[in-house]
Amino acid sequence: MGATNCPETPRQRMISMMYLVLTAMLALNVSVEILQAFVTVGDSMEKTNQLFSTKIENSYYNFERAYQANKEKVGPNWEKAQQVREETRKITSYIDDMKYDLVAQVERLKGGKQEAKKILEAGYDGIKAKDNYTAATNYFIGTSDDGNVGKAMELRKHIEEYQAKMLTLADPRFVDKLKKMQINTQAKYKNKSGQELSWQMYNFYNSITLADLVLLNKFKSEIQNAEFDVVNDLLTAVSADDFKFDNVRPKVVPKSTYVMQGDAYEADVFVAAIDSKTQLRADVRGANYVSDSGIIKLRFPAGAIGAQKYQGTVYVKKTTGEEAYPFSGDYFVAAPAVTISPTQMNVFYIGVDNPVSISAPGTSAEQLIPTITGGGGATIRKVSPGNYIVNVKTQQEVNISVAANVNGKTMQQGAMKFRVKRIPAPKAMVGNADGGPINKEILVAQGRLRVVMEGFDFDVRYNVTEFQMTFNTGGDGQAALVSRSDRFTPEMLAQIQRLRRGNKVYIEGIRAKGPDGEKNVQNPQMIFRIQ
Repeated sequence: MGATNCPETPRQRMISMMYLVLTAMLALNVSVEILQAFVTVGDSMEKTNQLFSTKIENSYYNFERAYQANKEKVGPNWEKAQQVREETRKITSYIDDMKYDLVAQVERLKGGKQEAKKILEAGYDGIKAKDNYTAATNYFIGTSDDGNVGKAMELRKHIEEYQAKMLTLADPRFVDKLKKMQINTQAKYKNKSGQELSWQMYNFYNSITLADLVLLNKFKSEIQNAEFDVVNDLLTAVSADDFKFDNVRPKVVPKSTYVMQGDAYEADVFVAAIDSKTQLRADVRGANYVSDSGIIKLRFPAGAIGAQKYQGTVYVKKTTGEEAYPFSGDYFVAAPAVTISPTQMNVFYIGVDNPVSISAPGTSAEQLIPTITGGGGATIRKVSPGNYIVNVKTQQEVNISVAANVNGKTMQQGAMKFRVKRIPAPKAMVGNADGGPINKEILVAQGRLRVVMEGFDFDVRYNVTEFQMTFNTGGDGQAALVSRSDRFTPEMLAQIQRLRRGNKVYIEGIRAKGPDGEKNVQNPQMIFRIQ
């Protein structure tokens, strides 16, 4: 997330490259030389962030000068810039406080964060437990397996909240660029074995203290770069739309070029160098129009369906007399139509919220009135303008019809039918496996079944309610062991502990319960072979 208005200096690029190289080397060996290199990078990034803070303050100074010169014009964006400054101050202070807290805990400082702050201000070489990764991992990840309860998750939430706030404050023309620059906390990572890792596990699990401090400084630098860009773009946007007149041209601005049959076409005609005191008149389609505050308002009855064109002349009074400016325009008259589309599937599913968007050309979302029939008493509710949620109970076909309130009259827009399906069966797994070779220690450690919805776009949860387990140990057969939940019973776990290499475990009769009731899973049998 670098500043586009302030490209990275060679020094900044060097620091970023050193951080990546040193982090990779940590996987091989944490030598004294590597630790010293981290000290150098950490000290350099501290100075870089301090220098960049000064440069950001210069941007605010220039912004304030512009505000003082023209408060009415600059005021709205100046207020946004102040919010950017305050939100950035909060999160950078939070990151600094996290650095002090980390050092205080790893070093076990009696003076707490104040003492840690003095150490860092003096230089990273003052940290004794430079290569301590146990205490650092404990601090960021805690006791969780996925890092969702430690300080790393807390940091992630702060970053996400900050970045979401910046998107609301940034100039709209800069939002798309800002999204690409932001820290991606939603990225998917994998370890050497191919297991997916969360952002917090990827960045902070088994990472040494010095690496964590450098990474926190890196996040702080990216946030400051974003602040710099957002503030400068807000300042630039103040005058981005300014323009100067160099000629006079007639302009036609229709309220809509798409008109429904029975309604009327409306448009505004004005000259570019508009003067509210200018008296204009126009001849269009054999009718005469007179301006109101420098604007001529056209209104044509929408009768025939299809593309319509018109031409006219607007006359501007000058000291030398009237000057004529020809103009033309077009619009389209259409019969009432409606668009109804499921936003995720071409069918509705029983037991889940089915999102649907509804729109009608030439009609605002607030004017639409949808109704639904079928689906065993299906319902439709509005969640926002143009967006609805449909719930169905049975596989009976659903029909959605839409009307619109147009100028106090209810006009039918159209209708559409939808099929209804049951939610597909989930897939059962033990951990991340649905069969094959496995260590019995892993099987015991997992201790339960879980179900997943593969290739299904809705957020649906199923819970295992029953399954059976049998064993092939080369001896006489035995009765299946039954569990009435998703967990292995004590008898199952005891039998697994007695298995030897080559023995097989069969898991069958798996049932799961979800929003549409109880059903069999899609894989009726899982077979595991003990390694």
